[in-house]
Amino acid sequence: MCWMCDKYGEGELWYLNPKLYARQMYRLREPGQGPRSFGQLGLREGDERPMTLPEVIRIRNDEPERYSEALNLLNDDIRTHATGQAIPLQDAIKIAELGVPMASMFCLCRKHMRAIEEREEDEYSCLGTGSGMFKWERWPERYRGGVHFMPPNEVKEWLEKWNKRGFMHIIMTMGVGYIEGICNCEYPDCDAIRHRLDYGVLSMLKGHYVARVDYNKCNGCGICIQRCQFGAAKFEVRMDKTNIDQYLCYGCGLCETGCPRGAITMVDRMSLPGLREVW
Repeated sequence: MCWMCDKYGEGELWYLNPKLYARQMYRLREPGQGPRSFGQLGLREGDERPMTLPEVIRIRNDEPERYSEALNLLNDDIRTHATGQAIPLQDAIKIAELGVPMASMFCLCRKHMRAIEEREEDEYSCLGTGSGMFKWERWPERYRGGVHFMPPNEVKEWLEKWNKRGFMHIIMTMGVGYIEGICNCEYPDCDAIRHRLDYGVLSMLKGHYVARVDYNKCNGCGICIQRCQFGAAKFEVRMDKTNIDQYLCYGCGLCETGCPRGAITMVDRMSLPGLREVW
């Protein structure tokens, strides 16, 4: 299992551990004490991060000879705290039973990456989970458009809606293992996906599953290729069918849910020796 499971899962998939959605997240601050910035979540008083994402991006552009060292420092620091992970729809639906209260809200990534603002409840594409939602009103900038609280059955329908539209699911943390929500994401808009693919930052781990094609069922329609955010699904011209590079696969399952012939299944990453440590 991944290092997040080792640290937070208690023998199970870490994001299915009910304790990570529990009231432990909800802490009252002392009078006059302000909220900690996102970049400081998970750090003790007086600690400093050895490397930050903006620094790594600057070094990549200005001092490429230092880039590998800087990236390793940042990723080593991320491993001591927590990060997000790609999850398939079926696991996202399981979370709908664990993460109450749950509320949809506008996507901050989509706003600052592409100036797309989700202003109506049926447009909200991010989900806040757990006891942290009890204090959403303390951050008016993040929740300016309001939030829409939903019961579990409505959350399941909401997740299925975004999956059908071709958005993958990423479970996100508060930097210390507590789970803050599920983002419904696509490459052009998502900070976590772009930081991972463009810069190699462990802003999002690969999931616990990888996709496998049944070539006897695949007819080469290409729907799965259109839905893949990571370039793992490609059309194999020699056999007129889809082929999936499992090393590139993040296990989001969009190819599986989009395949009209049921030709793709998700298999446990740990069952494949060459991928057991590829997170």
